[in-house]
This record gives sequence, structure tokens and C-alpha cells, in this order.
Amino acid sequence: MDPAPIAKLRSELASQVKRPLEVSEKSTQYWFDEESAAYNDIDIKVGDAFAVVVCQGALPSEELICRIWHRYADEVWLVDRAENNIFIVPREGVIRVFEVGETVRSIRLPDVAISVAAVFSIEN
Repeated sequence: MDPAPIAKLRSELASQVKRPLEVSEKSTQYWFDEESAAYNDIDIKVGDAFAVVVCQGALPSEELICRIWHRYADEVWLVDRAENNIFIVPREGVIRVFEVGETVRSIRLPDVAISVAAVFSIEN
């Protein structure tokens, strides 16, 4: 069972992401080869290609996870349940941190707008 912020984020993404992109229904451990694997809570794909993956955590502690996922996905979103914020870490470009009171927007998912407060069930 997903933690509440992940479940809420998955629901928001599923309602806003349009085909050909698809939002995963569950968290998944992917094995890319004998020496490379990575876990995510949510993935958004076009066919078999990753567009965005969502993991729990924050920078700098999850920098290695971001580096691994950047081999396969354009963006990594980190959901920081301790600080109630969401990091968007693009393969190239500027890392952005969205806090309560802000709306998550992604270059990779231009039609998506998600309230950070809603993800963390915080009245704003």
C-alpha cells in the first residue's frame, strides 16, 4: 500500500496525464541488467520508455538514485515526506523544489499542475 502522499500524487497524475503517456498503478523494482536496478513509486511511460519517475526522498541523499534513473527517464521527482516538498530533478537543466503553497509544474508534463498542499493533505 502506498503512503498517503504517493497515493494522492498517483491519483492526481492519473487524472491529468494524457495518452500516449501512462501512469503506473503500483510501485515497481526494475532490473535493467545484472548490475543495475532501480525502484520507483510511480512511473510515467510512453510505451516502454520512461518519461518521469517518482521516488520518495530528498536531495542530496537521493542523488545516486537520480543519476541511475536519468539513464532511463527525463525527469525524477522526489517526494520529501519529512519536509512536505517535491523536487523535480531533470536530466538536464535546473533542479526545482516545490513547497506547500506552490503548484508542481513540469517541463516534461506541461499539462500537469498539482498542488503540493493537496499531495500532503495540508490545508493552505
